[in-house]
Amino acid sequence: MKFGYDLYEVVTEDIITLLKSFKDDRITVFQLNKIDDFTYRFYLPIYQRIQVRKYHLTVIKSVGILYYLLLLFYRKLSMIGVISFILTIFLCNQFIFRVEIIGNNPSTTKLVNEVLSDNHIGIGDKKRSYEQLNDIYDDMKEKFKGKIDYLNIYQEGSVLFIKYTNSVSAKKMEKSFENIYASKDGVIQEIDVSSGNIMVKVNDYVKKGDLLVSNTITSTSEVDKIIETQGIIKAYTYIDYEASIDKKKMDEGEGFSYLLYTIRAKLGTIDKIDREKVLSYGIIDGKRVLKMQYILIEDIATKEEN
Repeated sequence: MKFGYDLYEVVTEDIITLLKSFKDDRITVFQLNKIDDFTYRFYLPIYQRIQVRKYHLTVIKSVGILYYLLLLFYRKLSMIGVISFILTIFLCNQFIFRVEIIGNNPSTTKLVNEVLSDNHIGIGDKKRSYEQLNDIYDDMKEKFKGKIDYLNIYQEGSVLFIKYTNSVSAKKMEKSFENIYASKDGVIQEIDVSSGNIMVKVNDYVKKGDLLVSNTITSTSEVDKIIETQGIIKAYTYIDYEASIDKKKMDEGEGFSYLLYTIRAKLGTIDKIDREKVLSYGIIDGKRVLKMQYILIEDIATKEEN
């Protein structure tokens, strides 16, 4: 029993047929013992477990060096998984993985994004302390003085929330008569346009530079009229990312967590991650390489023609 064996117990009226089947499958039987008229016990090599599976036998115990090596191997894999999980949870709790701006004016939302960018706050950045959030709050209140009536900034888990409402006077002052175009390729997910001639509908595929909302309408008398344009148009957008690291620097679990964090940090400030898919993860030319695909929901409306 030096190298590794499994002890089995079977109840059968025809042990001879079973032993013949073992012989046909080249399974070696050791120490066959008869317990009573129909019960037998015997040892089979651990390395023949795959061949033994089809007999649906019950293992009573395992002994030998090979058994203890397998036990150590599986425990090591389990520990690696636990450590990787704890590391991932720790990283998720330390960094911002989503930024949600909740407001009622596209222009103000754009300015909020600019303030966040100036303060180096976005997806993948380290979470801010309560004092730091207060400083950003004061900065925004000063910049948006007279434009917003309500502002709140807070963090929940790995999500940073910014909520605001525009003041009534600001809504009256901010008027724009420019066309609204698509800032990137995508499939229209939501249209929230308060004024303007809408040129697309939900589920339409648009390309970067396509006209989404026109500032021109034609009256019944065939006269063109310039009108105000205002609104948000959200779309599903698609993007692939790849990141790599020397395989010697981290094990498989740590490498995956690190590369996933690195890729998420590239996403920047977006409205929402709709879907996250692992395309591949493996070793290429001595590096651990992670390829991810993202489907995002983001506001693609812009008044700059591309």
